[in-house]
Amino acid sequence: VPLSPNWRLSSSGDGLRLLPNPGSGKCGFQVGRAAREHSPGTVDDAIPSCPSCGASASKGYIAQEAQAGRLGRQLYAVVLRDQWQGFTNNGRPKKKLDSKLSFRLAQPDDDNTPEMLKILAAVQPQWDAAGILPDELKQPGDDDRPITYGMTPWRNMFSPRQQLAHGYCVQAFRDLVDQDQDAGVLDETRRAAYCYIALSLDKIIAYNSLLTTWHPGREVLGPVFATHDFGMKWSYAEMSVVIRGLGLEWVLPETRKCLRELIELSERADGANGLIAAPQSDGLRSDTASEVTDNSADFLITFGNGSVDAIVFDPPYYDNVSYAELSDFYYVWLKRTAGYIHPEWFGAYLTDKGNEAIASPARFRNAGKQHRNIGSIKQQAYNDYVNRMQRIFAECRRVIKDDGIVTVMFTHKSTDAWDALTIGIIDAGFRITATWPVKTESDFSLHIRDKAAARSTILLVCRPKTEGTAVDHSWDQVEQEIAQRVRERLPQLESYGLRPLDIYLASFGPALEVISNSWPIRRAQAHPDRSGDAAFIVTPNDALQVARREVFAARRRKISDRWANHPGDPLTEFYILAQDSAGSARMPFDEANMVARCVGLELTDPAAKGICAKRSSGSDIELLTAQRRFAQGDISEQAPTTRSIDRVHTAIALAAGRDVNAAIGWCRAQGFQDDAAFRGTLEALLRIMKTGDPDRDPARTLWSEMYGEAPPEPEGVQPELFAA
Repeated sequence: VPLSPNWRLSSSGDGLRLLPNPGSGKCGFQVGRAAREHSPGTVDDAIPSCPSCGASASKGYIAQEAQAGRLGRQLYAVVLRDQWQGFTNNGRPKKKLDSKLSFRLAQPDDDNTPEMLKILAAVQPQWDAAGILPDELKQPGDDDRPITYGMTPWRNMFSPRQQLAHGYCVQAFRDLVDQDQDAGVLDETRRAAYCYIALSLDKIIAYNSLLTTWHPGREVLGPVFATHDFGMKWSYAEMSVVIRGLGLEWVLPETRKCLRELIELSERADGANGLIAAPQSDGLRSDTASEVTDNSADFLITFGNGSVDAIVFDPPYYDNVSYAELSDFYYVWLKRTAGYIHPEWFGAYLTDKGNEAIASPARFRNAGKQHRNIGSIKQQAYNDYVNRMQRIFAECRRVIKDDGIVTVMFTHKSTDAWDALTIGIIDAGFRITATWPVKTESDFSLHIRDKAAARSTILLVCRPKTEGTAVDHSWDQVEQEIAQRVRERLPQLESYGLRPLDIYLASFGPALEVISNSWPIRRAQAHPDRSGDAAFIVTPNDALQVARREVFAARRRKISDRWANHPGDPLTEFYILAQDSAGSARMPFDEANMVARCVGLELTDPAAKGICAKRSSGSDIELLTAQRRFAQGDISEQAPTTRSIDRVHTAIALAAGRDVNAAIGWCRAQGFQDDAAFRGTLEALLRIMKTGDPDRDPARTLWSEMYGEAPPEPEGVQPELFAA
């Protein structure tokens, strides 16, 4: 069974239809020119399904087959680029060639894997002796999917053809270095040039592995880490190393372009270094030469106390990305190229994971019993991140001048992440004086698109605290101040055209400004969910909850005044606010539970059963559609309910499954047609629904027929952020 989540090839509709032949045990392909002609995907959530009979294997079956060496590869399509000389309307040749992409099915002689295997076997002994291919083993970490799918040696992340191509690149690189060494011309400039060539070869590796994707919308190859993880790619694409306009012809000019731009950014005003022509001075450039160091952020040995005017940095975002673990993908190849020039830089087997300031549960997975006593693996990872960030900010406080400024870039949906960062900032002796949202993520990024992910980064402006008399602050007073500050800031945030999730994150800034100026804070009454002395201590998380509560109140009015005046029960509020916050039906459980708590609900409560479901993989939950809830029996026309979301979902499901007249008849019989809470909830759902939501069309039809007017349109959000 050929595995792919879909068979789409291009934005114009090109794709494949599978032609299963159970008798032969093989599957053929046919090109389809429209989406309706494509076959459905054959793998979802790592569960394969048969294109012939539809039967599915069990979870983990593919992993077992992969570890046993029975996960094969099959070439199924070839991308063609036609190029020709075009002419302008005046008959002059165009500066660039016109081109067009097309696709065709793979032919038997397209796949040269058997020949590649023979050549690879012939060079293998020599290459093994010279260490040409990466034989290091992937170490267990936060993302073990390469191990799960039989890619434990790093070389196994590449097909035999890819191994051979990259191996020849490494060998050619070393041959050139040896020639320069023998000729006595391997000076520092040429060593530096070779390092940039090594980076270029690593760029090819990012576009020519088993984890490389094909982006049908843009009709280009997608890099390995488009999603910032080792996500398995059931169908992958290859970039030839030696092909006109791509491969080496593409990456070397790309690296040269980056180098030129870096030089322009760091160029001294007088152009004394002579690398490129100096740009005209704009009065902002310094005549002082730049200095680059690789100090650890918690030990800035090159800086004296109170010697720095400004610090601007972008710290690791808690548990978002395991940077060192991912960078091993490049490191094992750089060892064989740049490491041939500078072996002293690549003495480690793999990159250093232990000193990385991230919340990594993998570090505590095998902790001894004595460590488990201090909390769960997740709690230990949180504590470790807090401790590391405190050391980093303490070092920043040591080197910053009393009138200096520290700007921190941060974005994370988890309040735990914000809690950890804020504690590190405040305990080091800083106060947050201003916050600004800045758009930093493209809406088309694969790790952003169609996900409950933030598009913006929050800039925290911090200044050293001045010594003064400690003041005991009342939480009741501080809580009111936070709410007031957030309310004052919301109109400005909304004027930027932010998405709902980004507004929630941006509201954290004003809340943290208040709490950092009032720290430490104690409660007069114990927190109901905490015990001991911790029950009386206010955390940054408490401030963020106040901010969320204020934004939710504002979002209710923004979504629908009618619904804001008749919001109904907590479950209805949760469903609408959660989907509005995420921008989709899927979101992390912890984030969904935060929304639930803001409306007085816990997702573990029996009342929440039937409104959302936990996905089979990961910790995400999915908000269920009306039609799915009706099919599962969670709602029905016979079951009495007082919850607005259940009533509205039942009506939508009836309109979708039977007809709109049946839905309207049921609503009239129940007295819902004139119920303000019912109409407000339906309006709110229509305002947050996106094109493609399964319930959207039945809901729109229901509104039109029941109320005799055009249905409310989804709330418009300006895609471009912000007038800074």
